[in-house]
Amino acid sequence: MLKGKVIAITGGARGIGRSTAEFLKSKEALVAICARSEADLQDTRKSLESINQQPSLALKCDVTDPLQVSDFFQAVTKQWGPLNGLVCAAGVYGSIGSFVDTPFAEWEKAIDINLKGTALTVHSAYPFFDRQKCGKIVLYSGGGQGPLPNFSAYATSKGAIWRFTETIGAELAEKKIFVNAIAPGAVNTILLDELLAAGPEKVGQAFYDRSLAQKKQGGTSPLKAAELSAWLLSSTSDGLYGKTLSAVWDPYLDFKQLDEMSKHDIYQVRRVVDNLGNTRAK
Repeated sequence: MLKGKVIAITGGARGIGRSTAEFLKSKEALVAICARSEADLQDTRKSLESINQQPSLALKCDVTDPLQVSDFFQAVTKQWGPLNGLVCAAGVYGSIGSFVDTPFAEWEKAIDINLKGTALTVHSAYPFFDRQKCGKIVLYSGGGQGPLPNFSAYATSKGAIWRFTETIGAELAEKKIFVNAIAPGAVNTILLDELLAAGPEKVGQAFYDRSLAQKKQGGTSPLKAAELSAWLLSSTSDGLYGKTLSAVWDPYLDFKQLDEMSKHDIYQVRRVVDNLGNTRAK
């Protein structure tokens, strides 16, 4: 299904990105990862090399730097040829605590990485997909449903990915470049450790207690997001675009008539009108 496919993964050296890289490598994809931490990259490179005999790439890259992002794609395609898929898994919580008590420059960092970094990566990757008139792009949303007090930078940046996915998905679908996003669920990653380190004073006692329980219970397996990524990157999902899918709840293996589903409101952010003509949030 993915054998020999060239897949680039940002934020691929730890957490969900690493799990996705390892899973795709096990399916014999040609996997290239990038991240900011050289130590994490080398550790993940060793893990990837132990999976099978397929080669892999691990390159240092900051997704907020246009030159570094461009150099990453140049290196990947120079090594293996046409790019088949992209997973944008680079992300941070950013500032934790009340929005009004947070220095704006600190708050803005999450927007730079989670939103602008994702958009920059897709923009930089597009010419490589356009050359063969096809491709698959997987983004990451998140933050759950409803308000997320004390995590406004994260919630805002990840919420924006929903609309970015819908809009760019619609723009690129006619070029056979299919863009979708994943809501991975409550996965135990270094972000959870950062949340717990911030303490209940900044996080809020109720959310801190839930997060502590998640840490103890193990959370959602990152393999669920990796499996959904593999499905979205494969030809099985051809025709589906602009959707944000839950790795935990959505029955994507049962999806039919993907072209028609893409035109439907399901798995998108919408306002709906009830039979009395009143609008309400969905």
